[in-house]
Amino acid sequence: MDEIGLDELMQLIISDKGGTPKQYNQLMDYVAYHETGAKQRMDPKAKQISGNEKDGFYDGPGRGLFMFEKGEKKGGNTAVNRTVKYFNDNNLSLPKWLYDLSMGSKESKSVDVSSLNADQQKMLFLGNHREHPNSNFSNIWTGQQTIDDFWLKNHWSGDADESAIKLDMFNKSMAHKDSTEALAAKKEELMYKQNMAPYLSDSNNINKLPKVNDILDSIFGAQDSSLIKNKE
Repeated sequence: MDEIGLDELMQLIISDKGGTPKQYNQLMDYVAYHETGAKQRMDPKAKQISGNEKDGFYDGPGRGLFMFEKGEKKGGNTAVNRTVKYFNDNNLSLPKWLYDLSMGSKESKSVDVSSLNADQQKMLFLGNHREHPNSNFSNIWTGQQTIDDFWLKNHWSGDADESAIKLDMFNKSMAHKDSTEALAAKKEELMYKQNMAPYLSDSNNINKLPKVNDILDSIFGAQDSSLIKNKE
């Protein structure tokens, strides 16, 4: 019997929480885009960058697309345990990688998810939030909760005093993602038009499109942030 993969797990969750694959993928992409930051954008092997320029930088506990923290009773271990619970409660066979992680976590009490591929990490994200006591995917699809609120209250783990700042940065990450993807799509469209009929209109001039840095400046202004320091 083939192991259950990301698509199969997503369909199982959709059956009782609603939504579409596109909506779940969009949610995960927004969270991963923000969590991995400018230097490690959407890299499953990403490691949290802690510290500062003055005192130096070092690897923090966050790992992977969603920055599940490694360590005893930390996010990585919790995500594995919750995903295993979902599989067991639904009489599903554990994929080998998940079984191996669950056995290892019993010994080390720590899980480093950066050893997993992107689909496996997304399965942990889905399993973690499906079994999270306060997460409910249905609330997003029915409009009762926004994606940024879901991230802040159910995924981000930090000081409540910083929540407003963190929420603002998450929203700016979403705007950055949307804007750069729209720019890439427009470039592709104009390249096609220029190749087909370059003489039709000056509006087809790809060189007149805004640059990625222009988009960053319009979103972040002079604000000091990792996205500004590490413009892509």
